[in-house]
Amino acid sequence: MKRFEVWLVMKNPEYGRVVDNLGLCAIVTPDELNNITSLLVAPMTTSYEEIPSRVSCNFEGAKGFIMTDQIRAVEKHCFIKKLGELESEVQVNLCDCLQEFFAY
Repeated sequence: MKRFEVWLVMKNPEYGRVVDNLGLCAIVTPDELNNITSLLVAPMTTSYEEIPSRVSCNFEGAKGFIMTDQIRAVEKHCFIKKLGELESEVQVNLCDCLQEFFAY
């Protein structure tokens, strides 16, 4: 599991593997921290909202958004399947957005 990969993730393991509990997430944890038991992820959605903390992307032929305002820590056992990786331009935009989001 590496930064900028997109995974199918079980968002809340307490609810089991129900469809509403699964979602696409982009890993935002730096690779240097991969030895910890959980990773930071930003959920992905196809719903558009005019929010500056959303990073637009195309993934598997669908227009979507990475929701940096919804970042959460997810245990590694909740990662179901790797689906791909974000394009390099989206990676740069995501880092820029995170930097601005957490700036003081």
